[in-house]
Amino acid sequence: MKTAILIWLTLQNSIHTLLIRYSRAREVDAMFVSTVAVWLTEVIKCVICLFLVAQEETPRRFVHALKTQILEQPYDTMKVCIPAMIYIVQNNLFYVAASHLDAATFMITSQLKIFTAAIFTVIILRRSLNRTQWFALAVLFAGVSLVQLQGTKSKEIAGESPFIGFVAVVVACCLSGFAGIYFEKILKGSAPVSLWMRNVQMAVFAIPSSFLAIYMQDAKTVNEYGLLYGFDSIVWLTVLWYGIGGLSVAVCIKYADNIAKNFATSVAIVLSTIGSMFLFDFIPSLTFLLGAALVIFSIFLYSSHQSMVAALSRLRGEIPSTKEAFCL
Repeated sequence: MKTAILIWLTLQNSIHTLLIRYSRAREVDAMFVSTVAVWLTEVIKCVICLFLVAQEETPRRFVHALKTQILEQPYDTMKVCIPAMIYIVQNNLFYVAASHLDAATFMITSQLKIFTAAIFTVIILRRSLNRTQWFALAVLFAGVSLVQLQGTKSKEIAGESPFIGFVAVVVACCLSGFAGIYFEKILKGSAPVSLWMRNVQMAVFAIPSSFLAIYMQDAKTVNEYGLLYGFDSIVWLTVLWYGIGGLSVAVCIKYADNIAKNFATSVAIVLSTIGSMFLFDFIPSLTFLLGAALVIFSIFLYSSHQSMVAALSRLRGEIPSTKEAFCL
């Protein structure tokens, strides 16, 4: 089971990165609207979670569970409104980043979410980091900085802006870090609710707000060509893969462990780099390879202490951290 999940998570991470980049960088007659893709991703995640909740309950108890945990507990449901809104903005920014950064650079730079999550852990949860973790975060920052020094001549010719892509990733990672830690604080101050039901609660806000974002940002295109403008098999596959991916890490941690997740992420970085070389004629420089190696090293270094803390928490029966249990 652990081996199968590890292989799946590795493929899911690398294929997702290549798909989102390919869907935005290829030459097509009609480019799909990214806000519509984000909305459909939320719909797919909600459908999957409703199905999983239904598998845990009888048909009568399924309706009762939705009624009691969503409608009859409005205050508890409202708690997830903020992270739900933030994740919508984050996912839209990731599409912007994928439009301006090659797949390998995009995936490596997105690991900054580890850095931002750690900073918000200190600020919001009042936790302290040890010297090893601070050193790992410094190594991560240095590695991402080196990756950004990769030559960009091909991107400039294609009309892409690495600076815009980098800013989009950084803002998205900041939002991801804040939302994750905020969500963890909610979990530890609320009655226990299953992972799938929490996702359904978030969908109550995420689906309508992401639909509203379509008309706030792309009303002209959608009104003229329709919601599914530019959608083909590649776009549908990207949306479906994006929806499944948000739930994969939680399954990985449930049946494997945090080290397996980090190993999968590291291998996915390597596969994304190799895939970019074949699909997008990406040629990594020595600076890029050094930066990628530093990022991979920092992931394992930072989690070495985190894994021990998580293990102790499980022994004490405590709620695991958002970083360990959730990747929405």
